[in-house]
Amino acid sequence: MKYLKTKNKKLYRLFYSIESQKIQYKFIFNNTNLPPYIRQQAFNKLIETKSSYVSIKNRCYITNKNRSLFNYFKLSRIKLRLLASNNYINGIKKYNK
Repeated sequence: MKYLKTKNKKLYRLFYSIESQKIQYKFIFNNTNLPPYIRQQAFNKLIETKSSYVSIKNRCYITNKNRSLFNYFKLSRIKLRLLASNNYINGIKKYNK
């Protein structure tokens, strides 16, 4: 299971490097103050970059499960319930009718 965490970290780094390049090309392409040939080069580079060839599974930091995950906390449902019931997470309390 430990190898899945390292694999996921590598995939996240690869994904964010590709995304940062795409954001830069979009910014150049949408900037109307630049000359048209520079904007055209940025558009061509934007088309050449693959949309996303990296598939990332979100995993719990503690249990490394990929199902029933709360993305805001990056924790599985079971661990979130346990930590919230022991008051380790601020702002979450049990719902009373």
